[in-house]
Amino acid sequence: MKYLSLLFVSFLLVAACNKKKTVQNVNTNNSKDSLTYQPKVPGSKWTYQRSLNGVLHSTYASTRLSYDTTFNGHTYQVFDAETQGYQYIRQDGDKYYLVLTAAANKTELMVIDASKNVNDTWVGGVNGTDTYYYTLKEKYPTYTLDGFTFKNVLKIYQEKKDQNNNVSLAGDTYYAQGVGQILSQGTIAGIGVEIKLISVDLK
Repeated sequence: MKYLSLLFVSFLLVAACNKKKTVQNVNTNNSKDSLTYQPKVPGSKWTYQRSLNGVLHSTYASTRLSYDTTFNGHTYQVFDAETQGYQYIRQDGDKYYLVLTAAANKTELMVIDASKNVNDTWVGGVNGTDTYYYTLKEKYPTYTLDGFTFKNVLKIYQEKKDQNNNVSLAGDTYYAQGVGQILSQGTIAGIGVEIKLISVDLK
């Protein structure tokens, strides 16, 4: 019985550690980036939790660093996403670009085009034999996630297809004006992935 009790306590501890979190804090500090879909003031920090097939996998922070960098003639803001690695993002009007860091030539993907109408589709970029497609699925004046209400949220669907039209990545990402990415849900190589904002502290 003693061993069964210890096993039960161990199970409870593991379950507590793997319990999914909800949005805990949204501090925008009247940021000067209140109209952008990717705030970029140095020191701003976003915390996300990542779940795989419905099971909490990890929690990580993404912090805007104090410097920029250049790829292929464009200047990008640098973000340190801890276990996810560095991310490079730039804004050009209503368009937002992300560097595909795994690509040898640092392919640029246009992941957001806020000027598009609902159901408009665009090619975000091509990397080797893979093509990235994006569709603006919804524009929400307000969107509630875990009790927090975000304003002017874009829901964008993404697909990555190879030359044979096989899809290896597909899903929806929600971007809130003045905050950035708040939720992503989809599949990568058949694995269900969810990335959800837990807290944000903008400078």
